[in-house]
Amino acid sequence: MTNNSPFIFLLSGVLAFAGPVSCGHAASEQKASYGTRVKYGPGEKIEFPDFTVEYVGERRKTVSVYPRGFLYYDFKVSKGKAEKIVSWTTGTGVIDPTDFEIDGKHFQLELRRSDKLGKLNENELVIWQGNSAFR
Repeated sequence: MTNNSPFIFLLSGVLAFAGPVSCGHAASEQKASYGTRVKYGPGEKIEFPDFTVEYVGERRKTVSVYPRGFLYYDFKVSKGKAEKIVSWTTGTGVIDPTDFEIDGKHFQLELRRSDKLGKLNENELVIWQGNSAFR
């Protein structure tokens, strides 16, 4: 009789890794805390304590007074059945957080630059609990 312990250990490790990855859903979620840098990407759900956020994509909106238009980054924020789109833009160059509310609570979403954490990478966001009056 042979000892199969190393083989069983290796096989269980492969199955433990392959399970969440093959499912797709479990591999695309991450947990995050307020006030920390979080990487985002299309189709990835980020679970914060009070809601889930998912990057939807970007869009350009033109207006007659500014034909070059504005580039918006859209995020779907959801809690239970409540769902809303939160859009962030630099507008004409001012990099400010975007305020939003869900379930009666106030939050801010920052891209490109955080008031407290400094420059953010292209695929990073920060969400703060409360709005500027509360920070």
